Amino acid sequence: MWTTNGTQADWICLLANTEQDRRRTGQDVDLRANGTKGISVAQRFNKLGMRSSDTTQYFLTTCRSAANRIGEEGHGFRYQMVQFQEERIWQPPMYCGSLNASSG
Repeated sequence: MWTTNGTQADWICLLANTEQDRRRTGQDVDLRANGTKGISVAQRFNKLGMRSSDTTQYFLTTCRSAANRIGEEGHGFRYQMVQFQEERIWQPPMYCGSLNASSG
């Protein structure tokens, strides 16, 4: 729902529920071109905080297709959790490095 840089993106990587009854095993990751039929983008949010990085919402209707799926069917939740771990493990050292460089 809260998509960083969504108004600027040419492509989106989408984690979507594909099976209503299955939470962790009923999700797929798809790669889609922004503007694909069935995908619409809201206006950029006027928010507090980091204004250099926009945030928006995507609305999805009738855009189901296995042709754009990344990886195995039903493994999307697992793929996303691995990506979050890698992303978050690098944030603290990068932040500390930028503090040291600026105090210089």
